[in-house]
Amino acid sequence: MDLPFRMLAFDLDGTLLEKDGSLADESAAFLRELSERGVVVAAATGRRLWSALPKLRGAGLSGSCVVHNGALVADIGLAKTLCATPLTREEVAKLVARVEARRLGAVLFTDAPRGPREILHRHGGADPTGFLAWYARYAAGHLTALEGPLEADPAPPAGTAGESVMRVVAHGNESQMRALVAEVEAEDGSGVRGFVQREMAVPGFRAELLARGADKWRGIEWIARRASIAPAAIVAVGDEANDIEMLREAGHSLAAPGSSAPARAAAREIVEGDGPRALVAALRRVFASPVRGEDFGTRDC
Repeated sequence: MDLPFRMLAFDLDGTLLEKDGSLADESAAFLRELSERGVVVAAATGRRLWSALPKLRGAGLSGSCVVHNGALVADIGLAKTLCATPLTREEVAKLVARVEARRLGAVLFTDAPRGPREILHRHGGADPTGFLAWYARYAAGHLTALEGPLEADPAPPAGTAGESVMRVVAHGNESQMRALVAEVEAEDGSGVRGFVQREMAVPGFRAELLARGADKWRGIEWIARRASIAPAAIVAVGDEANDIEMLREAGHSLAAPGSSAPARAAAREIVEGDGPRALVAALRRVFASPVRGEDFGTRDC
């Protein structure tokens, strides 16, 4: 049966957000317009939940979103975890050891409630790119420097839930990051995956290390299955290495203006022009087109 595109999976930073991190009124209005037409609109971002929510709620969006580069799916209105694919404690310990053996600093992103311990790093740890110094200002109140072992707290005070690590991140130059990911995937690849991309906040690159089953596409697919939406009826937009799976697997995909070479290679269409405005114009055209696809059922997280 012929179906219109029924879902938009969109990245935030470098894609629909402006250079100052804001969501333009025109972009927000377009997302609401799609939602009102019955299209499922789902952000898929590398941001942690409490960094993504203000952008999404400010645009008047509801439903589900994918955060932590696919390691967590959450309800926007309730700020509630719906599906999570964390690293194990053993995997985290190995990853931290591998990062620090290279004289780099490891950063742990957790599913802790809003506030301290959302992001963990070692007090006095290496900061070759200046990312941690910048992040301490940007994420003040959400980042904790640990004096002891760099790990999540599995047994917090009574009445609160234990923490899980969604991803381990390191910063450095491109060759350092690619060597780190290659080592991790060679030694720990059965349970861990990694990718390298440009760091947007400071000069340099970042290596993202996640559980093998965590990526943006799997998070988007999880949401789509619950709405009985087939991959062929999904449009994805992104700009970086963390978007490659959804750009490759969605029924149609667009690489945003200024996208990296890997994202451009994975997308079915490359958009040029004035950032989010050019992208919104392209999406308006795409959502006027039909696609052939079939619905499918649901599955567990």
